[in-house]
Amino acid sequence: MQGQLWTLAVWMLSVGCAGAAQAQDTVAVPCRAAPCAVVLDWGPGKTTASYPPDRRYGAGDDFEPRFKAALRDRGYRVLDGPTAGALTMTVRPAMRLRVACDRVTGMNPDLTCTAMEAVTLTFTSDDATAKVPSAIRVNNRCGAADTYLAHRAFADFAAATLWWELEGRAAGAERPRAGC
Repeated sequence: MQGQLWTLAVWMLSVGCAGAAQAQDTVAVPCRAAPCAVVLDWGPGKTTASYPPDRRYGAGDDFEPRFKAALRDRGYRVLDGPTAGALTMTVRPAMRLRVACDRVTGMNPDLTCTAMEAVTLTFTSDDATAKVPSAIRVNNRCGAADTYLAHRAFADFAAATLWWELEGRAAGAERPRAGC
């Protein structure tokens, strides 16, 4: 009798786990199940050319290709520019002008560098029934208030944070760290 109860309990547990796994598989992860269009919005009248290269953080052009490549490395399907019917991820960088260019504060008061302070990722869709994620803000912080990651390194960190928000948190993964 105990052997039959044990077999019944194991069977019920396996059926419950299989049902939970099937329910989890049905949740479509944005930009993984179907491609997303990625659009960078630098602000009114601004482009990447508005942020020329500097010696510490790089150029505005360094962020976009590295961000898209980092998303692709994580298995996301991204498109360049808006596409009809696709989910659109708008990336809005917040730039900070007049940032110290030297790593040791106070050694050289050169404030000609420009850092990316944060990015806000918003999702929109033409399909009114599509479930889109909430806006995600990724801050570029390295402990001190005036220390930031270079644009390429911040692109990798922003992609890792996006993955964590969409998938990693639910899977119990550790939150990404800036690695300054």
